Amino acid sequence: MLTTGEFSQLSGLSNKALRIYDEQGLLRPAEVDEWSRYRRYAAGQLDAAVRLKAARAAGISLADADQVLRGEVSIVATQRERLAAERARQDAALEALELMMKHDAGWDIVERTVSAQPWVAVVLPVDADTDQANDAFAALWKALSAAENAPIGPFWSSMRTSANGDRVELLCCWPVPRALPPDWSIPQWTVTVGETPAGPEPAVRWRHDDPMPVVDGATHPPVIALLAEAERRGVDLDLSRLRQIGVIEDGQAVGMEVSIPLANNR
Repeated sequence: MLTTGEFSQLSGLSNKALRIYDEQGLLRPAEVDEWSRYRRYAAGQLDAAVRLKAARAAGISLADADQVLRGEVSIVATQRERLAAERARQDAALEALELMMKHDAGWDIVERTVSAQPWVAVVLPVDADTDQANDAFAALWKALSAAENAPIGPFWSSMRTSANGDRVELLCCWPVPRALPPDWSIPQWTVTVGETPAGPEPAVRWRHDDPMPVVDGATHPPVIALLAEAERRGVDLDLSRLRQIGVIEDGQAVGMEVSIPLANNR
């Protein structure tokens, strides 16, 4: 029999790790002295201990460690996939960070003066996919054309908090020549109407092929720059005022433009 210290030295597992594996039922001592509570391990347990040591070094969780002891080789492939995915996320984050740190010149924010513009929107859940949004824009175009109020100019999207404040909604908007009554509707769709205010409107634009630092779960840096500029100009940062407009060239979406009105009315 080996003492805990000897077993620890031979396996590379610390006393703390051995206690944890004992408590988890993964590697119990071969014997425990009834009076002193000293633990001893058998040499035949070293193989299991070294497997657990390798599993720890590979980042395999305690919850999956029993698969290592049972000889389920598939856990190795599974862990490789997890590590590859994590490495890909880390590489993407490092690339985005490097681009952000190198982008010293800032983003080109332009300012224009716009007229008041009526719009109509289909309301979707904020996690709606591209197909749902495309269907919403198409249904809205068809209904507006039938109402002899066909859209003018490019469509855009924005977000807002629902009336009861329990969710965020996506608005798929078309600008229209004439304002529609608040109760205007389309069967099977939730619709809302509004008007963009007249006045100055800063905007930032980028192309999809621009070297864009994208951090998972965070907004794009040019939008951050636009919000900072609007705040510097004294605008109340109501995110529902942001308009995201696709940049179209030769019928293809090649970029994105985001703007926010400086006027306080909506």
